[in-house]
Amino acid sequence: MDRKRLIAGTALLAVLIVLCIFGSNLIRNEWKSRQGQIGQREPLPGLGYCSSRQIRPCILSINLSPGGGMLIDILVHGSSPDFYLKIEREGSEHMYECKKEKSYSINVHCTGDIMPVGETMSFLLISSAENITLAEGSFPIIGLALATPDIAITPTPISIDRPPR
Repeated sequence: MDRKRLIAGTALLAVLIVLCIFGSNLIRNEWKSRQGQIGQREPLPGLGYCSSRQIRPCILSINLSPGGGMLIDILVHGSSPDFYLKIEREGSEHMYECKKEKSYSINVHCTGDIMPVGETMSFLLISSAENITLAEGSFPIIGLALATPDIAITPTPISIDRPPR
């Protein structure tokens, strides 16, 4: 009886050792496949209209500028590098100059040519310093708002007439 237990225990131990070796090889291969390799890049972030998912960068609005041209407002992360916007349409490229409101602002204004509504176009955010594509997406302009100039209105004092007593 002791001999049968010894054989069963040895067989069980051998099976456990084989399973551990096989499992550790699987884990090592999975870990190696996730490591960065030379020449390998992460996928580009998608660029689209802003939504409740709060994925950035995203296009907040597209307006017609009062001075002519088109104004595109983009939300980015505060630490994002300076970039310009390139729109590709029917084989031609249109460059848009982009400026942040303040140094660590999340709102960027891009100005350039007017594009037609409804056509699907490719939008690319390209780093100004390194000329590397930061984000891209293809979608139509779904509408253009008319941008209004900022008007400062000073309140006028209101006099309240009190009824006589």
